[in-house]
Amino acid sequence: MYIKTLITLAALTATIAGGCATDSRARKSDDDEDSPRHRKVDTGSDEEETARAPKLHGPKKRIGIVDFDDASHYASWGGHRNALAETARDAATEALVKSGAFVVIEREQIAQVLKEQGLGMTGAISPQTAAKAGKLLGLQALVTGKITDFDEDQKRKGFGAYYQESTRTFHARISLRMIDATTGEIWLAESGEGAADSKSTSVMGGGQMSVDHTLGKRALYMAVRNTMRKVVSKSDAKPWSGAVAKVGSGGKIYITAGSDIGLSVGATLTVRRMGPEITDPTTGQVIGHELGRTVGKLQVADHLNEKLSVCVSTRGAGFSNGDLVTLDATKAPAAGDAED
Repeated sequence: MYIKTLITLAALTATIAGGCATDSRARKSDDDEDSPRHRKVDTGSDEEETARAPKLHGPKKRIGIVDFDDASHYASWGGHRNALAETARDAATEALVKSGAFVVIEREQIAQVLKEQGLGMTGAISPQTAAKAGKLLGLQALVTGKITDFDEDQKRKGFGAYYQESTRTFHARISLRMIDATTGEIWLAESGEGAADSKSTSVMGGGQMSVDHTLGKRALYMAVRNTMRKVVSKSDAKPWSGAVAKVGSGGKIYITAGSDIGLSVGATLTVRRMGPEITDPTTGQVIGHELGRTVGKLQVADHLNEKLSVCVSTRGAGFSNGDLVTLDATKAPAAGDAED
């Protein structure tokens, strides 16, 4: 037995060259798969990830992201209390921009508006607050997020001072909500997991174990990526909407949508009046609006800038500031009276 052990150690020494070796990897994780600690390595490149992205339909949706809430209570990260939440928010922002489905408003702009209104800026923001902030910023939806789990696991094994092997694993889980900025309705609530591990070996005391300081960040980014796959796909199914910003002279009607969202000149829009609020009978919270009557139809005449377009009426009358505007997939009917 002693001879076999020496032979094994000699072979390890020859293979690893008397030093340390480190193998780091990020692992794909999703709710529909097995435990995140036993999943295959995710070796997909950014190009492959883009190729797997869902096909998008319609104009981009203008959204904003508030600060994430950290419920993991993981203290040893980044040197200050909110470092983990900031990393998750930045990763989510990057993923949403790269998806091509959204126009993402800068965090500083959102923070300033919320501060002026005395509203919070964390993932604990309520649907009512989201709706109020979204209206002020001309958003279609507001994104909130929470880190629900973030932990580290480290295991060691070996033969005394001859051979040591250390495996370090980080696991992260986040949840994300997208809230309609007009009605306060929660469009979707999704979550995702991610894991990253690193294995280090030391033979015959050949140096210290290597430490990969990026593992936690990689696990968090993987959790965000896996969540965004579902978010982009489901939010794409939500119809684009805007609002009448101003009813001008000469039949010109201005809407809160410009060149940045990809709304085509000549597109036909349906305009509806917002109905009364609907509240939850138990909590008293606003959970949506009744759909009001159809006011009429508009056609996009020109983009004035990134956030504003001018339209002309092709049907109906009595348009008003704040009316809901949606994209009509069919050909606009001839001019006439509005439907009730």
